[in-house]
Amino acid sequence: MKRHSIFCYLLLLLLSHSALRAQSGAGIETLSSTPLELGQRISFRSEILNETRIMNIRLPESFYEASEDHVYPVLFIDGSHGDQFFSTVSGIIRHMSSMSRMPETIVVSFHDNMIYAPHVYSNGMWSSREILDYGADPVLFRRHLEQELFPYLKEQFRATDYRMIMGVSGSSLLTLHSFAKMPDLFDAHFLYAAADMIGMGYEPGKTFIDAFEERMKSTPGSKGQLYVSVAEDDVLKGADDGAYQKNMDALRNRLSPYTSDNFKLKAEIIPQEGHYDSVLKGLLSALEMVFPHDQWSPKFRDLIKQPGDAMDNIDAFHQRLSAIYGFPILPKAERWNNVNCLRFIGGKLLRDGRVKEAVRVFERRVAYRPRLAAAWSSLAEALKADGQTDRAREAEEKAALLDQTEVQPETEEAEPLSKEALQAVFSKYTAAQKRVFRKGSTVEDANALFDFYTADFEYNHPKYGGIYSRELLYNNTVKYLSGGGYDDEPERKVLKTIFGLGAVVVEQQYEGDDKTTMTLIKFRGDKIHYIEEYW
Repeated sequence: MKRHSIFCYLLLLLLSHSALRAQSGAGIETLSSTPLELGQRISFRSEILNETRIMNIRLPESFYEASEDHVYPVLFIDGSHGDQFFSTVSGIIRHMSSMSRMPETIVVSFHDNMIYAPHVYSNGMWSSREILDYGADPVLFRRHLEQELFPYLKEQFRATDYRMIMGVSGSSLLTLHSFAKMPDLFDAHFLYAAADMIGMGYEPGKTFIDAFEERMKSTPGSKGQLYVSVAEDDVLKGADDGAYQKNMDALRNRLSPYTSDNFKLKAEIIPQEGHYDSVLKGLLSALEMVFPHDQWSPKFRDLIKQPGDAMDNIDAFHQRLSAIYGFPILPKAERWNNVNCLRFIGGKLLRDGRVKEAVRVFERRVAYRPRLAAAWSSLAEALKADGQTDRAREAEEKAALLDQTEVQPETEEAEPLSKEALQAVFSKYTAAQKRVFRKGSTVEDANALFDFYTADFEYNHPKYGGIYSRELLYNNTVKYLSGGGYDDEPERKVLKTIFGLGAVVVEQQYEGDDKTTMTLIKFRGDKIHYIEEYW
């Protein structure tokens, strides 16, 4: 591994050890990653497209706390409207998945500098343009998706092969083209404010509706889900000849004969809404089509009343869902203010005297949240009740160890250390780093390192556009350790170190590298609250 700085290991593993350079066959080189309100913006180099691509990505809320068993479908937002709807869509997905109304889902939007859409004729749908020609190659973009982006998301973020794509108004050409010509790329296609777009097509006088029907005829029984909506205001005001209504009617009439358990179609007019206003209601409607309420929203208390073991009954519910969607859907370990999770149901079983069943549930909770102290404490309580004193003691020790990492924010500003005291703390800190970045390092070593950081600690690398929190870095350090990640420590030569004013500046040079690196470390008392690096 190329070494760059005393902190670059943590930056690399923040993006699963290779967000700066993907190490699989994906062929993607990440150039930067910038935190967003509900995610991060990643730029990467696509060798297939021979250009720098940018995407916004929002990971599930529990991504860094959940075990490796948890995998996630992906919802892509098509085209130039991706930035506009990224936060809205991410918020809705976050809420719906937190309520177990759908699986936890990764949201990706393309921050497009080029629209990879086919040559399209407007067929009078847009009076301002007869032809939509973006000069791009959708076949090349398919190769990029299949050979670079999809593998990258799977390797870095545990993405599944279950994928959805949504397009809004004019930024829906990839979604339209994908359903018509590349239906195996995505499992579900959502089109909003798109009654005009479905009237366009690959040839003059030929519409996407024609292409959709041809696809269904040529691949009978093919799987997929298609949602199309238009705002009522658009239908009433958007076209004097009633084209929007005609397009929606034609879509329903011509594709309805192909609906089955494999293929679902929903085409609707959103009442009392304007063009972009309708997207919110449309998204909820599309998600209900793909994740219907009667299949989701598990009632754990009802499940444990059924004959048989409680955990087996809970698993059976989720296994049925997994069979429908083709990827593992697991019981929720934690839910805010809700009984339908392993945390609550384990406690109920224990209170009801179903001790052995409670142990199984809490064992599963620990398996799903291995770094959650409260999960280990609950398991210890159940093991005690079951008479398993040795295992209970081990669980209590694990909980206590994890509790040590849950530091509280500082309430007041600490006095700056003297130069001598700063040198002493810095020496201990660098020794703790070496213990982590060596073969055979442990979680205890990581805990000792992170004890040097304040609760509000931030790491900043201006060149790569990232400011990262203590929690994010700690979770990824532990994750990387658990995979046997570190096999050596950086070999570096310290050229200069400056101590003073509650900070340390270090200039270093790595063996075999002519370039030097610069690191600024700011202290609050004897704790580090900020690191900034240049390399």
